[in-house]
Amino acid sequence: MKKSFHLFFVLGLFTLILSSCGSDPVDELPEPDLSVINDDIQINRTFEDLDNYTLTVLEENGLGARIFQSQLDQICEGVDISIDQENRRIVIDFGESCINSQGIERKGIVTLVYSGNFLFPGATVLTTFEGYEVDGLKIEGTRSIINSGIDLINNQISLAVTVENGLITWPDGSSATYESDQVREVRLGSEGYEINITGTASGTARTGIAYTSLVETALEVNQPCVESGVWIPSAGVLIFNYENSSVTADFGAGDCDRTLTLTYPGGSQEITVD
Repeated sequence: MKKSFHLFFVLGLFTLILSSCGSDPVDELPEPDLSVINDDIQINRTFEDLDNYTLTVLEENGLGARIFQSQLDQICEGVDISIDQENRRIVIDFGESCINSQGIERKGIVTLVYSGNFLFPGATVLTTFEGYEVDGLKIEGTRSIINSGIDLINNQISLAVTVENGLITWPDGSSATYESDQVREVRLGSEGYEINITGTASGTARTGIAYTSLVETALEVNQPCVESGVWIPSAGVLIFNYENSSVTADFGAGDCDRTLTLTYPGGSQEITVD
């Protein structure tokens, strides 16, 4: 009888231990602060907008040719563009407020200082800002573009693009820092430019979180999408690293839309950006 009691006791204890182990809650990984991604997307939106009209100026006006009113209106009705050939300087003045046909409001001055004909390898363009804002986001810092090679057969140019000391301030007074080092392969086609982007970036989001990003698969941006108001890449993969976590942003396979998929430890979600 004693032996049976001991046997049942041991079996019961063993069962209790197993059930206790199986009922331990699994720690769920916390979702990373995705506002970091949102800040970066908004920052890059302002630079894609900048590229859209500066490429128009550099491509269509040949760094010194006459600028026609229709070209000015394409950028923003009321904008003033002046070219100082002697000092190799282009000043784009949006004044107190200039709203284009897509509803984008710009204000302030963008200055381009160029070394020579931009189609020649080695040519540089340095961009600076004076009271410049895009839809309420104030942009500060310097942006440089270097022509690192041209392929005349395929109508393609390779650009080394860097942003230094970038500071972006939102209407509520919050701000983020941003720096980047990219290679942009620009191809001019019948429907406008197509850009493949690789490289890295870093900054501090408005929440104070420091982050870095790396292009894993080339980001694709094209002129028809940008001019339709879709500023995010239509394809490509970008990896963000911050707070000991990695977040992958997948922009899809070429559709001109505002959606991307974020994947992170413990989950994923599709988001739509404004």
